[in-house]
Amino acid sequence: MAIFTVVCVAAACAGDGDAVITPESTLAPDITSPTSATTPAPTPAPTTTPATTPTTPETPTTEVDEVFRSTSVGDPRYPTLGTAGIDVEHYDVALDIDPTSGRLDATVRISGTFTVATDQLSFDLDGPTVRTASVDGDEVDATVEGRDVVLHLDDVRDVGDGFVAEIAVTSRVEDGPSFGPDAGVFVSDDGLWSVNEPDGVSTWMPVNDHPTDKATWTFDITVPTDVEAVANGELDDITVSGDSTTWTWRQDDPMASYLVLLLVDDYEFVDDGEIELSSGTVSLHHVVLDGRRDDLEPYIDVTRRQLEFFDELFGPYPFDRYGLAIADSQPGLAMETQGLPLFSVADLDGSLGPLQHLLLAHELAHQWFGDAVSPATWDDIWLNEGFATYAQMLWFDEIGMSTIEREAELALRSLPDDGWPLSAPTELFGTVSYNGGAAALHALRLTIGDDDFFALLRRWVVDHDEGTATTAEFERVAEEVSGRDLGDFFDEWVDSPDGPPDEYPASATEDG
Repeated sequence: MAIFTVVCVAAACAGDGDAVITPESTLAPDITSPTSATTPAPTPAPTTTPATTPTTPETPTTEVDEVFRSTSVGDPRYPTLGTAGIDVEHYDVALDIDPTSGRLDATVRISGTFTVATDQLSFDLDGPTVRTASVDGDEVDATVEGRDVVLHLDDVRDVGDGFVAEIAVTSRVEDGPSFGPDAGVFVSDDGLWSVNEPDGVSTWMPVNDHPTDKATWTFDITVPTDVEAVANGELDDITVSGDSTTWTWRQDDPMASYLVLLLVDDYEFVDDGEIELSSGTVSLHHVVLDGRRDDLEPYIDVTRRQLEFFDELFGPYPFDRYGLAIADSQPGLAMETQGLPLFSVADLDGSLGPLQHLLLAHELAHQWFGDAVSPATWDDIWLNEGFATYAQMLWFDEIGMSTIEREAELALRSLPDDGWPLSAPTELFGTVSYNGGAAALHALRLTIGDDDFFALLRRWVVDHDEGTATTAEFERVAEEVSGRDLGDFFDEWVDSPDGPPDEYPASATEDG
């Protein structure tokens, strides 16, 4: 992904603006991690939130005791997030936004299927006030329990039964600091913008807010006629009614909730035609602030070149459209929102240097690693950030801005003494996840050779496209592709609580 607090080598680098990339190194400096509010230490899941495998008491006393109830998917880092026992298939999100006051009214129709027998539906909701709730057209009792809204059903629903829940909520986006310890929606000078990784969507609408339950989405966003509203997917309709306009966006590819994009401001839409890749025809559509169209120009050709480069290395681009959203958002912050990554106009300001190449490559690579294949738990974040960081290093090598050997050595030298292991880092969005992940990938490349390494990356996306995966699964696929026992390698470079070795392994091939 990418959400940090300084300009960094990450997918969504969040920045304070005081970190710079010097000529000595194209790697970003150490990342200042979010506070513990964003990356809390693992805590036991509450007893009322069972893990994804349902259990029943040995001696049930009532029928209700046999029913599975969940307000968590059991993520070790975020034990309150998600709901087990349901498969959400589609979100119809109707938003009525007043950017002046910050009031946001959301009515969300959530369609899905029960995967266990239960008498309740639970969704993540952290802050908004619930106005109404219904299931399958019937009004139901709804209670807010911590970070969840629980809908109480009149009877037990069986495995395979479908549901349509509709929940209306109201929240307010307050003026104040930009992205930092929390994710969600933030105020700009003339509108709103959002960064939702890892748990921001649930601060403004009900959602199964965990990557393990991807869904398709429709957004109907009503705003004043003097601004535009932007979300993921294809712009399907624009409806003007009096002094308001409703912008309808349709995301047909399954998407994790943390990849949702929401922008409200005075925007211009730029159609850059199509590009032919191994996956077929990909449409290119960009979004820029009104009057800043010229700022986009240097990045149009770079984006096309990067798409062709990564498509060859990583396999077919996983979606049918791509573009850049250059917004009045926090400088030093970028986010791999699916199909339309978010950048700050302060960073993509029309110049084209190491920072711009880094951000563009990083967020594009995330479309494969993070968006198409998402982390099964948030401890697996290096499968997003390490891969995107290594991709930006590959791009620097491709355009002659640096060499992969130099970048890999700089990454290894930048690693801290603590915060390990890579497979469960202390700081979710810190140097361990980014540079440590990239260093592990380079070490793996040297160990198994170029052919097997890039075959592994392509196989990884094919095997897990539209889904999620774990570090253990990556090790298994690496062993299958290379035909090697890589247990010792992963023990040293990925799972060691003391961090990786100080030197890279010898190359497996002459051209390593």
